[in-house]
Amino acid sequence: MSLPFLTDRSLFDQLPQAGLILDLDGIVLAANARACSLLNRDEAQLIGVPCSEVTGFSICDESCPLAEVVTSWSGSRTLQAEGSINELPLLVELTPLHDGSGQCVAVLESFREAPLIKDLSTQLQSKQEMLIAEMERSRALVNSIADGIYTINPEMRITSFSRSLEKMTGYREEDVLGRYCREIFQTSVCETDCPLRWTLNHQKPVQNCTATLQSKKGEAIPAFISSDLLRDAEGNINGCVGIIRDRSEIEKLKAQLGNVHTFGEFVGKSKKMLEIFEQVSTVSATDSTVLIQGESGTGKELIARAIHYRSERKKGPFVRVNCASLTESLLESELFGHDKGAFTGAIKDRPGRFELADGGTLFLDEIGDTSVALQAKLLRVLQEKEFERVGGIQTIKTDVRVIAATNKNLFQEVQNNCFREDLYYRLCVVPIHLPPLRQRKEDIPLLTETFIQKFNAHGERIQEISSRAMSLLMAHDWPGNVRELENAIEHAYVTSTTGRIERRFLPAALRDLLPATDESSSHEEQGEENEIIRALKQHRWNKRETATALGISRTTLWRRMKLLGLTE
Repeated sequence: MSLPFLTDRSLFDQLPQAGLILDLDGIVLAANARACSLLNRDEAQLIGVPCSEVTGFSICDESCPLAEVVTSWSGSRTLQAEGSINELPLLVELTPLHDGSGQCVAVLESFREAPLIKDLSTQLQSKQEMLIAEMERSRALVNSIADGIYTINPEMRITSFSRSLEKMTGYREEDVLGRYCREIFQTSVCETDCPLRWTLNHQKPVQNCTATLQSKKGEAIPAFISSDLLRDAEGNINGCVGIIRDRSEIEKLKAQLGNVHTFGEFVGKSKKMLEIFEQVSTVSATDSTVLIQGESGTGKELIARAIHYRSERKKGPFVRVNCASLTESLLESELFGHDKGAFTGAIKDRPGRFELADGGTLFLDEIGDTSVALQAKLLRVLQEKEFERVGGIQTIKTDVRVIAATNKNLFQEVQNNCFREDLYYRLCVVPIHLPPLRQRKEDIPLLTETFIQKFNAHGERIQEISSRAMSLLMAHDWPGNVRELENAIEHAYVTSTTGRIERRFLPAALRDLLPATDESSSHEEQGEENEIIRALKQHRWNKRETATALGISRTTLWRRMKLLGLTE
C-alpha cells in the first residue's frame, strides 16, 4: 500500500519493534512484519480495522491517547499497557507523523514486549502476597494469645483490638477502633497512673501494673497491664501496645493460698513463717508451756491464739493479761484474785485470771516486765498447778496452759539477774521466735491484701494497690512491724479517693523515707496534674467539657483539682 508520508517502506518493515500506521481516527493503514508476526495476522487482514480491535490494549478501554498525541504532542509518547499478545505487558509508543507543511496526518504506533516489567510485577505481587500472609499469620498469632492485646496511636486512640480482649471485655474491635482507650477500659489507673501514657511520655516499658477494668456489662475485671512503644520503619514512635492479663484466677488462687498460709488471723508465706506454722501445729497438739519472743508488733498474741484454738483446750477460755500495764500489787491480784478485805477496796471476793482460764489457756503478755517476787509465785503455779488468792488461805487448783510472750531477750535478762533462771527454763519448754517484718518482706503483699479485705468487710472501697505503692511498702524497714503496716494500710484506705491504694495516700512519714532523687516519686501526682491542666486549658477551664474530655464526672474532676491545689 502506498502512503505519501511513508517514503521508504523498507525502513518501516525493518523496525525491531512491531509497528502500525494509523490514521487520525485510529484506523490501521499499514502494519510491519513484526506486528503481523506478533498479532498472527496478515497485513491485509489488519488494514482498515480500528487499532483497538487489532491490539486489545488495556489503554483502549480506559482512555485512548491517540487524540492527545495528535493535537497536543509534537513528539512521541511512551505508555505501559497490557494486551493479549503473549500475556506480557507492553511498552507502547505513539509518534505523530507530519507532512511537508507540518500537519499531523497519521500516527506511528509501535509496541514491544516488556518481560522485565513482567518479572518485576510478578516479584512485587509475590512479595505483596507474602506480606499479606505474614500479616494474617501475625494477626492469627496475636488472636491465639490468651492475654488481651491492643494498640493505640500517640493520641491514645485504639488502633487494634485482639480477639482475646474482645472476649475479656465484651467489646468488638469495630466498636472500639478510633476511640480513646480510657472510654473503653475505664480502669482504676486511667486518670492517674496509665502505664501506656507513661510509656509514651518516658519512652520506657511498664511491666504488670495492677488495675481493674470495666467490661461492657460493667463487671470489674482485675488485671495486670504491661506496655511498650511501637515504632515505624524509620524508628519514629507511632503508638504504644498494651497487654492485659486477666488476674481473676490469680486472685482466686491467692485467696486459697491465703487460707493455706493462715493460722487464725496470722498471715505469712515466707520460709520462716511456714516453719513457725509447722511448729505451732506440732505444739498445739501438746499441753506444754510456750514462750513466744519477738519485737513489738510482730503478732505474738495472734500466735498464742492460734495455738489455743488448735489445741484440745479450744473449747475452754483464752484469757490474756498484759503484765506491763499493771503495778506489781495489781498484777498479783489480777492473776490470782483476792478475798474480801484483803486490802482497801476489796469489798468482795474476786477470782483471778488463773481461775477464769481454768480448762483453757492463759496468755501472759510481756512476761519480762514482771517483778522477781511475782516470778516466784508464777513458778509455783506452773510447777504445782495451785495457788492462793491475795489475802486468802485456801489453796486453789487450776488446770491452765500458760503461753508467755515478751519483746525482751529473756536469756539476757537472766544473765543480768533481772529474770529468774528457773522460771525462764520453766516457761521456755517450747520457744517460738517471731521474726520482725523486715526479715520476711515477702509476706508484705499477702499481709496488705489481708488488711484490705478486712477493711472492705463493711463495703468494698478499695480494689487494689498500685505497684509503686507496693514498692514503697517493700522498701520500708517497718520498725513497728505488722502493726505499723496495718496502720499504714488503714490510713491509705481511709484517705484514698480513687478506689485503689496509691503511694500518695500512704502516711507522709512513710513517703518521706524515699530518696529525693527517686525519679518515680512524683510521677502519679505530676502526671495527673499535667493532664488535668492540659485539658482545662484546651476547654478554657470549662469543668463540664473538661470532665467529658477526661472521661470522668464533674464531681471527680472537682475532687482531683482540689487535691492537686488547682481550684480557683
